[in-house]
Amino acid sequence: MRKLKLTTWNPLRLYRGYKDMSKRLKEKTLEGNLVGEGLVQGGIIIFGKDGKPKYAYEEETGSEIPVDDIVAALNAVKSGKDEL
Repeated sequence: MRKLKLTTWNPLRLYRGYKDMSKRLKEKTLEGNLVGEGLVQGGIIIFGKDGKPKYAYEEETGSEIPVDDIVAALNAVKSGKDEL
């Protein structure tokens, strides 16, 4: 389990990052809650047909998920490639 880590201690950058993230959530009509472990981060692991992990993406809080990269990795695994 990975915990959230700060990339800066600058209060102005933290505030700006919070505002940017809040704007993206509002644009996507997503709502959050204060229930659960808010500091635990997730990610995506893509496994090959052999059951071994081929690609991994670790979540970075406040950043968009790189959908194009994940789709490219899925297509690579589907076609049997080990590298993008």
